[in-house]
Amino acid sequence: MDNNTQSSLRIQNKFIVYVKKISDDEKEYYKEEVYNTIDPSDSFSFFMSLEQLDSSFGDLNKAFVLMMKEMDAKLNYIIDILRDKEYQNKLSSYKKTYSCTLFRDKLSFIADDDFKEQDLLFLRFILPIATHYEIKAICNIIKKESKNDKFCYECNFKDIKKTDTELIIHYMLFVERKMLKEKGFEL
Repeated sequence: MDNNTQSSLRIQNKFIVYVKKISDDEKEYYKEEVYNTIDPSDSFSFFMSLEQLDSSFGDLNKAFVLMMKEMDAKLNYIIDILRDKEYQNKLSSYKKTYSCTLFRDKLSFIADDDFKEQDLLFLRFILPIATHYEIKAICNIIKKESKNDKFCYECNFKDIKKTDTELIIHYMLFVERKMLKEKGFEL
């Protein structure tokens, strides 16, 4: 699949996005935040855990173990956020908004008339399939469209970790599969 085909794959979905306009001078600082890696033992990945369980687990046991691991990771994440006043203060400098369309390499979000094309932004968002893991990206606005009394801003990811792009793709497939099931398709 070429980049044009991959880029055209999209889902319309709503989740919280924290947006902050940044300058070219601040880009390197935020780039470090994007590529900062977390020790795998501190984070849980549903997809990676599937590979770690051997076939000795029955399907029901495997599902239960995965569910418990995910719940534990989510609770630990929430506890860390509640304890971390610095994290809460960080978010106060961001504009809270909602996504409207997610692509592999870009995202659109709804906001007031705060931004213009080519603005450089730092985004933070959490996908519903990994609610304990925050995706961070630097992007620039490529399109602005009026939508009721708000605007829809489409932005290209300029800096994002490869694993975060893979998580976005997994999420897109998850949503597409769910939609097909709801329409009655057998998968």
